[in-house]
Amino acid sequence: MTVLTPNPLTGRPANCSDAEWEARQELAAIYAALVKYRLTDLTNQWHAMRVPGEDALLTHHYGWMHEEVTASNLIKVGFDRTNLTPQNGEPNPSATEIGKLFFQANPDINCIMHIHTKAIMGVSAQAEGVGPYSQAYLMIGGGDVIGYTDYEFECTDDFLSGLLRAGMGKKMIVEAWHGAFVFGRSAGEAFFRSFYLDQACAVQLEVQKAAMAGVTIRTIPEAEQRRHLADMDASEWYGYEGELEWHAIRRRLDAEMPGYRV
Repeated sequence: MTVLTPNPLTGRPANCSDAEWEARQELAAIYAALVKYRLTDLTNQWHAMRVPGEDALLTHHYGWMHEEVTASNLIKVGFDRTNLTPQNGEPNPSATEIGKLFFQANPDINCIMHIHTKAIMGVSAQAEGVGPYSQAYLMIGGGDVIGYTDYEFECTDDFLSGLLRAGMGKKMIVEAWHGAFVFGRSAGEAFFRSFYLDQACAVQLEVQKAAMAGVTIRTIPEAEQRRHLADMDASEWYGYEGELEWHAIRRRLDAEMPGYRV
């Protein structure tokens, strides 16, 4: 394992296209936003962005805190596993393997977040998975958008093939006893889904505490789930892809944590 201090030198890397630089800033914003909203896990968790027009992805050096990640010190890794920016360190191996797996399998996926907050880990241990206890459950698209798989430490061929099956046609995968993989067409969409997955899980745990105390719990009936999801999908004034929220988050980050951009 390489212990590397983040490079104090900042600036756009050589031979970095405009599209790659924008992808770098978007991904760095995810790391900063997770810090702001207290959704980090020390030096763990990883997030990856497709490099537009290239068979490559961006992620961070394994061993850095989220707040140390900037647009310029992200690592660029080819789908052939070649580290194209070795001066920026080495990635978490699962970031390159799982990132490549889904980027190659689905051209609509441009961002993957691997997140394991306490709430998500807590619900990941429940056999029934994420349940219909709140609006946050609807915000992520309901239960049909969630795939499930069991935890594995190593990215074996069996694990990766099972992970791919679990993610087919889904927006996220909950990995038992560990966390989740969340997909997005954009950084904003991936963050939106991750944020509300965490919120849905946190509410679920609180509701379960109340149930243990004898409180009668009302889940959202299936017919109501379908009705609300249909209304949300047809809405002309609000989208559920995170664009509105992401612009607001980027404005806050630019004002409060502008170092992520450099």
